[in-house]
Amino acid sequence: VYWSLLLGNIVEWYEFAVYGYLAVYLEKHFFRGSSIGVWLGFGVTFLARPLGGIVLGCIGDRFGRSVAMNISIVGMLVGTCGQGLLPTYSSGNETLGHIGLVMLVVLRFVQGLSAAGEIVTIATYLTEVTAHHMLCRGIALICITVNLGFLLVKFTAYAVDMALGEEVVMAWGWRLPFIFALLPGLVAVWGR
Repeated sequence: VYWSLLLGNIVEWYEFAVYGYLAVYLEKHFFRGSSIGVWLGFGVTFLARPLGGIVLGCIGDRFGRSVAMNISIVGMLVGTCGQGLLPTYSSGNETLGHIGLVMLVVLRFVQGLSAAGEIVTIATYLTEVTAHHMLCRGIALICITVNLGFLLVKFTAYAVDMALGEEVVMAWGWRLPFIFALLPGLVAVWGR
């Protein structure tokens, strides 16, 4: 059971951070060069987190933590992979660019809702099932997996940049780190 929780937590924080590591590409494709706009888009997740904590906390209390954790990771997967598939202003179609920008903000909001539910639910679950003499190690795994998610997204962004080159990454390769989250995310959902 632990492996799927911890893999899910790694994937969840990978997905949360991928936007920040690829902000320079999102700035060009969605925000027309506005660095303020791209970081306001990043900040949407923080506005959604209190609401996500309340909603997913209530779902966890009513239907069980397993349901809340699965909603959380599925929401994060949809939010992340969806961002990698959105139309942009770079497509040459103004209307598609507007749709892509609105959907990007909506998907970031979904990620914020999901991130709030994951961390609280996994902490509660690990506290309940971990043996008393291993409790600190069990809880430490949460922080470790959060940071592994951040490290993994940094490595992925770097590897994509090195493999494809700056020009290709700017054109379409920036989408790959978003989409790469799908496979480990589905494995974590299956394991949960």
